[in-house]
Amino acid sequence: MKIPAFSKTIRFKLTVWYAALLLLFVVVFVVGLNVTMQRFVNPVRFIPMPEIVRQVQRENIELLRNYSLISLGVLILLGAGGGYFLSGRMLNPVDRVSSLAAGISSSNLNERINYRGPDDEVKRLADTFDGMLERLENAFEAQKRFIQDASHELKTPIAIAQTNIEVTEMEERVTAKEYRHLMEVLKMSLGRLNKLSDDLLLLSEAAQNRSKSSAVDIAPLLQEVAEEAGGRAKAAGVGLELDLAPQEMFVTGDALYLKQAIINLVDNAIKYSKPGGTVTIAAQAVDAQLVVEVKDSGIGISQADQQHIFDRFYRVDKSRSRAQGGSGLGLAIVKKIVEDHGGTISVTSALDKGSAFRVSLPRHGPT
Repeated sequence: MKIPAFSKTIRFKLTVWYAALLLLFVVVFVVGLNVTMQRFVNPVRFIPMPEIVRQVQRENIELLRNYSLISLGVLILLGAGGGYFLSGRMLNPVDRVSSLAAGISSSNLNERINYRGPDDEVKRLADTFDGMLERLENAFEAQKRFIQDASHELKTPIAIAQTNIEVTEMEERVTAKEYRHLMEVLKMSLGRLNKLSDDLLLLSEAAQNRSKSSAVDIAPLLQEVAEEAGGRAKAAGVGLELDLAPQEMFVTGDALYLKQAIINLVDNAIKYSKPGGTVTIAAQAVDAQLVVEVKDSGIGISQADQQHIFDRFYRVDKSRSRAQGGSGLGLAIVKKIVEDHGGTISVTSALDKGSAFRVSLPRHGPT
């Protein structure tokens, strides 16, 4: 025999429990009342009295029992009905949650339950569900913006390459010099596409590689960064200094990703520094934190731009970044790597006075 779906609901189960509990209370009351009446009446049999009096007593006890049974049935019906009604009122927000959840899709994530009632478990459930919808809506919007921005960035080098190919095709006689120029343009466009692809992959995989975490000594890592960036700094006419405190500076994390984050900061500092300027990489332990600072004497960042520089595809100087092949993902990658390692990143900057990026990571001893 198939069990009705209705009997599996919480409302039905609550109703059964209400009725069963009420039945137990009423049965105890009725049995106690009848036993008490019997004990009250029984002693009278030792006292001589007319038979008619005894008959009346028996009829009264029987009548009390009948009324008790009738009252029991009525109370059970009323209790079950009241329990069914009240449980329905109490579980109505839960029904709304399930109905809303069943109809949720990417097109209506802005819907909310907006439950108004006492601060009980049901309200907390409804509020939690509303909070989850809000987070999902924000995540979908961020993903949508990310896809739009990525598509736009990918189109730029493709459009440059396609335009140059079409221009070359229109020429009746193409010289070797023009072919070499076309090759250089195509090479540049492919390089930008490859860099953008690598940055997007790094941005999506940074959090998934925490299983490779180990004790990382920051001092030699920063020395490697300084050596690798030295050539770029020299070519840009920018001095590069390394200032390491004489302390043990260990963090737990992935050395490759941490190195990538610092390289991005140093590359940005060199890129936006004027010839003759200086970029300084410093590190020191401060209480339970390890602080790495990359400071430059470059063009600086305005207060308005500082609020967005860690956003994906955001550029302070859009024309200059595009000309230099920037993807607009460098600082977003740094922020993600740092946060995936349990740290924070901040910036202090003023126009024409330079910038200082400060990375704070939880400090751990060597293992």
